[in-house]
Amino acid sequence: MSEMSEKFIALRRQPRINATQRERMPAAETRATLVAAASTDVNAERLADLGLTQAPPCEEATGLEHSFEALPYLDAYVIQTSSPKLEQSAKELLTPDYLILPNLELSAPTPTRGKDYIRLPDAIPQWPALSGIEAAHREGIKGSGVTVCVLDTGVDADHRELRHKEIDFRYIPFDAVAGRMRDCRGFDVDGHGTHVAGIIAGKHLGIAPDVDLMVAAVLESETLKTSLERVVTALDWLLAQFEIEANRSKPVIVNMSLGFSRRTLSQKEYQTVSLGMKTMLDVLVNDFAVLPITAVGNEGPGQVRAPAYFANTLSVGAVDFDLNIASFSGSGVSPVTQEAEPNLMGFGVDVISSYERDRRNRSHYRALSGTSMATPYVTGIAALYACCSHAVQGATLANRLLQSALPLPAAPAGRAGVGLVRFTKEAIL
Repeated sequence: MSEMSEKFIALRRQPRINATQRERMPAAETRATLVAAASTDVNAERLADLGLTQAPPCEEATGLEHSFEALPYLDAYVIQTSSPKLEQSAKELLTPDYLILPNLELSAPTPTRGKDYIRLPDAIPQWPALSGIEAAHREGIKGSGVTVCVLDTGVDADHRELRHKEIDFRYIPFDAVAGRMRDCRGFDVDGHGTHVAGIIAGKHLGIAPDVDLMVAAVLESETLKTSLERVVTALDWLLAQFEIEANRSKPVIVNMSLGFSRRTLSQKEYQTVSLGMKTMLDVLVNDFAVLPITAVGNEGPGQVRAPAYFANTLSVGAVDFDLNIASFSGSGVSPVTQEAEPNLMGFGVDVISSYERDRRNRSHYRALSGTSMATPYVTGIAALYACCSHAVQGATLANRLLQSALPLPAAPAGRAGVGLVRFTKEAIL
């Protein structure tokens, strides 16, 4: 297993609101209750008493040998120490209320690169009519009032497709305890995140151009790798938005193309990490009604990446514009739920979207193929549904996507889930 040394993550096991309470409250009230509970941290002082120094997420804390970062909304801690004795004391303090997880390495599926365009082609292919996107746009349905958070390599906020938006951007440093979560204008040293953001919210190509876009840069450009630490830090930042009362009733969707393979872990490590992933997704969906949409991976038939195969996320495979299953699109049986993956399909072959700007400030576009292109397609359609009714969020929104999908009867068994995600007016009536 690849993990960062001298660090571990503690994630609360039990929800702060039980299922009965949750069922009686609308999402806005539940979110307000959880935000209030996040302000009462009983463990921070106890960790400090052990000899750990708290590292604020927005300030640099270099030189701290024994430290912790509190993530109050996700109810988690990132702890770093070179002392085996101090590490053991911290784990004993937090157990059994918290799961103890290694700082696992995760990565995004590498897309296949296609043609590069210096400017948007005049005859650029539009989304097929059967997607319902053009019909939705004619009705003024473009994602307004919905928040989409993208965890990726970043975003070029000055690309022609995206400069019309005020993007809430954070760079999550490689060492989130010692570094500083940077609040600045969005940048992307790779182009992958800009491509994903353009599919969702691009001015000319985006499926839901009116969404409120949040982007957390968590993936390294050279390897498309990240760590569990950076992911939980980004998710806690997202959940912190519910501190603002106006955000509490808004539908929120998370787009993630990252994950890990079971083959990299021992059986014991896999069991621990799986429980941690399930707990994290349960917090997002069950507690905060946030819908995670994840790429199933590019390893082809018989291979599925986590967290796509967990119950509380929608896993996405890729089809081309003729509705053929992409050869690279992952599929298989979830080792957690024993159900077939992926759940849904999106267009993910030769998808043209924003990519980067050159030194002359010209906005480039590129065709990319991968399930990390199909995933933002599904996210964009989800935002169209959610903007029609803010009551349609979380698990309810997931069901809307599943129930309105276009079946693909010609697809090989187990390769296409319930079919292609699309927007239909009938589904919102």
